[in-house]
Amino acid sequence: MKIKRLVVLLLCVFLLTVLSVLPAHAQMGPVGGPGPGMGSGIRQGYGFAQYDGRFDGFGSMTFEEATEIFGVQVGDAISDLELPEDMDMQLTILEIEELYGVSGQEIASYMVMNMQQLNTTLNLRERLLMRQQVIQVMRAGRGNGMYFMRQGNCACGNFTTFTFNESGAIEHFAVGGSLLFDSVEILDFEYLDEQITETTAFYQGVDSQILIQDSPMGIFQVRAFADKTVTYNLAEGITASLEETISSGFENAIPIKITSDNFEGYLLFFSNPLAENSDVSINGTEAEISEDKIIVYLVEDSVVMFRAIPMLPSLMQTGYRYSNNYTYMHQVLNREIATGRFGAEIVLRAGSDYVPVTNYAPVDLKVRERDRDRIVLGVESEMPAGRVICINVDNETINLTNPDRLRLRYDGAIIEEADSIDELFAGGNSSLCYRLYENGTASIAVYIPQFSEHEIIIDLEPEGEEGSANLETVLDEEDLETEPVAQDEEGETEPSPAFELGFAVTGLAIAYGLRHRK
Repeated sequence: MKIKRLVVLLLCVFLLTVLSVLPAHAQMGPVGGPGPGMGSGIRQGYGFAQYDGRFDGFGSMTFEEATEIFGVQVGDAISDLELPEDMDMQLTILEIEELYGVSGQEIASYMVMNMQQLNTTLNLRERLLMRQQVIQVMRAGRGNGMYFMRQGNCACGNFTTFTFNESGAIEHFAVGGSLLFDSVEILDFEYLDEQITETTAFYQGVDSQILIQDSPMGIFQVRAFADKTVTYNLAEGITASLEETISSGFENAIPIKITSDNFEGYLLFFSNPLAENSDVSINGTEAEISEDKIIVYLVEDSVVMFRAIPMLPSLMQTGYRYSNNYTYMHQVLNREIATGRFGAEIVLRAGSDYVPVTNYAPVDLKVRERDRDRIVLGVESEMPAGRVICINVDNETINLTNPDRLRLRYDGAIIEEADSIDELFAGGNSSLCYRLYENGTASIAVYIPQFSEHEIIIDLEPEGEEGSANLETVLDEEDLETEPVAQDEEGETEPSPAFELGFAVTGLAIAYGLRHRK
């Protein structure tokens, strides 16, 4: 009996202790410090103060102070955040949250994505991590599929983010969180209309068009229906250079390589596949490169397009590594876009319900059926000559853990494998394919010798019946390019950003109430 009484007494003491601690714990910050009635998001600068000290005490700033500190236009911020036009600029961020329901987290994230006044101590990697954190928080709980979410004029996709200005400027263009262009300006754009549908943003001007896709290639096209001038203002740390090794033969329309420490893509030039005269010459197209900008002079019915080497699945990554074979494959595809022999590409990635298709020639490519581990594509064209198409998939779409089981059929017959991507562009009377596997993704190129209507099936052979498919695994350490690991300003190797941001993103996702429109 005494033992039972002792147990009961100990339980009572324990409960009293817990009850006495809970009120104090409710006022504690995540690192144990007491908080003066403020949410943990505010005490931490909404997750951004660890990178940029200007976010300390962000909730106590007035709206006017915040826009001045980060160099954001007040009118744009009010419009994009859907705040009243006559709002008192002296309201604090906390007061705005209470009065209008726009969270401090949403306002802080907007400042990160649109800041023009940079902190001099903020290095490129920290800025990238901040932008990636915003993207993850905005899309938390809504899946990782490819589609654009909108916040005013800002469109945020799984891979691609940007802001559109009706003057004909695309601002803050980023792929995989890497800011590539501070702005891309089209002279005399004369805005008419826009349409954003899942993976594609389309802006129509009087004599030009802008098309941007949320895809691992970050497709960004400017199509000219008259002579147009397009200026690309490069973001900090981005370099541009002529890439004559993959030139398609046009005199002054040589592809331009866009690089940073963790990124590679190209500006390409080709004739508009939708033009009435598909044989139009674009030889008058020219480009000038300076230290911080690229100026492109387009002729009628020409297109300038940014296309990245496809991003790997992980967004929280700041050190992309491309193998030699993978890089070369996409360099060849970039070259053949200009010649018109690369017809179209389709992306099935990130468990997305939406599938972006990009046309480089008049080729109709679409999904007919789609199940886990089975994709049926339809492809047709009125062109007499054959073309190459490309399919980009990942492990969330089809099981790539055993590449030898991956099977490709063209109108019911197994497609012959090529030894190099160049063989597909040599022509011939038989279908041919070339595929590379890299880090949970596969790039599959298929040559279609002649057009009517064809069917391509991608599926898995039954267990134990693997064929002789020789899908190259291109992550061999000997084959990897010696691209340096991202470093901070002192040159020390940084830890994995996934560990840096994991806890912060989890907390922010719970607190973040961003309104969005698809």
